[in-house]
Amino acid sequence: MAGPSTTISPISNANDWMFFTLNGINSPGTIALGGVKGFKRATGWDIKKGKGTQGATLTLTTVPPVKGSFTLNLITDDDFANYDSFVAQVLSIDPTAQQAQGLTVFYPGFSSIGLTQVVVESYSTPEEVGGKRKYQVTIELLEWQPPPAASVVSTPSKTAPDQATGGGPTPQDPRIIALQKQLALLNQANKSPSQ
Repeated sequence: MAGPSTTISPISNANDWMFFTLNGINSPGTIALGGVKGFKRATGWDIKKGKGTQGATLTLTTVPPVKGSFTLNLITDDDFANYDSFVAQVLSIDPTAQQAQGLTVFYPGFSSIGLTQVVVESYSTPEEVGGKRKYQVTIELLEWQPPPAASVVSTPSKTAPDQATGGGPTPQDPRIIALQKQLALLNQANKSPSQ
């Protein structure tokens, strides 16, 4: 995941907001009014609430992938021909190849959430909307993320209170260990000479 960067203004660069690129190829037609949906950068907090307590314990469990869709207007014969080409060249790339490295995506609004790589979740056939021979297609994208080198999550096979399993100490989150060390140093520094 890339970090956020400067967002291109839709006021002075309106034409750049009318299409997106996928693997370097421009999307066909134009993005419909209100045709960009979803695409939120979620934080992945797990909220644990206890009975009879105020507040909650927050645990950062994951950074979920961004998910959203584009709805495109296809109006001219060229739009339909370009959509067929877009399907053949990009949208129908083998899912295994997509999973291996993702597809490069660019849309000016993605700069602020750092979305640069996706896989195609689905794409539709042209559908007539609102009469007047106006057609739309919807393309759903899901952020591609490289798989982690190793899982940091472990699940015990069974739970028993305060009993050793014989497999050695349970590994702790290095962030918790660092916080515990900082707390110990603070406590040691705050002790008065008389204690």
